[in-house]
Amino acid sequence: MGYIWNMKLNFWAISRRTRKRLKALLLFLSLAGGILAAAESRYALFRLYGIDIEPSGILSEQVVWGTIKPQHEKIWVLLWLFEDEYCENIKAYYPVNLRMSLSGWGRFRLEVLPLEPAFRMYWGGKFWYVAADGRTWLSSLKESTYLNSEKADALPMLSWSTDRTTPLDLSRDHGNVFASILPIGKIFLWYDNLKALGWTGKVKFIQAGFREGENVVRLIFYDKEGGNGANILLLDDPSEWQAAGLAVKKIYPDISGISSNVFIDTTYKGKILVKNKVQ
Repeated sequence: MGYIWNMKLNFWAISRRTRKRLKALLLFLSLAGGILAAAESRYALFRLYGIDIEPSGILSEQVVWGTIKPQHEKIWVLLWLFEDEYCENIKAYYPVNLRMSLSGWGRFRLEVLPLEPAFRMYWGGKFWYVAADGRTWLSSLKESTYLNSEKADALPMLSWSTDRTTPLDLSRDHGNVFASILPIGKIFLWYDNLKALGWTGKVKFIQAGFREGENVVRLIFYDKEGGNGANILLLDDPSEWQAAGLAVKKIYPDISGISSNVFIDTTYKGKILVKNKVQ
């Protein structure tokens, strides 16, 4: 008990000896803070002076500056500390990646990198672009005109059935760019299989659907006139496509010449069913 009491006495003794130093430090900090506040009020030392947007034209000045919080505009160091939050807020509305760096006292450089669509998707009565990282946005979005969408536009469109799991996370209450829950890796393999089979330019749509308790994929081919041609039903698993596709090519070397009434079902093990569609 006496030992604990001695510790308390020593503690308060040390506190008394350092009290003057603490008071002096607090006084110095108060004076320094006052000087800085006065300098800021008179000379705006910590105001955000500028943001250089490269390249220009993709994001407007209004977007770049209107997204900055008032306190961050007054004290640029705060924008520097919270640049990730600032960039994520813009990326929620525009299909871009951003790189922000400090270029001088109170000045920033904002590099705007438009996303490149990997493929197009039709879902919910609307047309979408989907990037390789799964981010998805309406193809009608104004900023889509700045994107390099040639590769995506050249691929058959993916039509996502309402029978399948909803492909987009729509729980967020703001933004134009959505995180998708699409099986991106599997979809890329679908497209790879089309290329390997020589069908990329012959397929009009890839329909991801559902039948008899399992996910399936239907390929809608072009006919000779560019309309809807033959239908081929495949398993959802892309590893099954090559064998099925080669078997179909052996039966029908010119897939575009098949009547649009022909339906080819490859989902049964060891056999391929060919029948006329019921009108």
